Amino acid sequence: MAFFSNTFLNKRRNELLNSIVKFQYQTNNSTWRNGTINSKELNGTDAIVYVNCPSSGAADTITAVRVYDVEGDLAGQQSISLVRTSLNSALLRFTFPLIET
Repeated sequence: MAFFSNTFLNKRRNELLNSIVKFQYQTNNSTWRNGTINSKELNGTDAIVYVNCPSSGAADTITAVRVYDVEGDLAGQQSISLVRTSLNSALLRFTFPLIET
């Protein structure tokens, strides 16, 4: 039996979505660029954020992503490897599950 109610957890998921305000992505292990948040939504137990990462105009590799909160603090980051051609932008989907285990 779960300790927290669904109402409580849904409120925390909304707070999580509202606290995430900035995404950055790193290209070729050097330059950090700002992504644009396209949308935020709740889907079941997941807080989901879609972020657009426009093309730099040249082939590159997105090597890391990071997320900032409303206070400007780094909330989290991760190394990735997403190879793009010069014409590709990237639409990244971030899924943050908030569940009781």
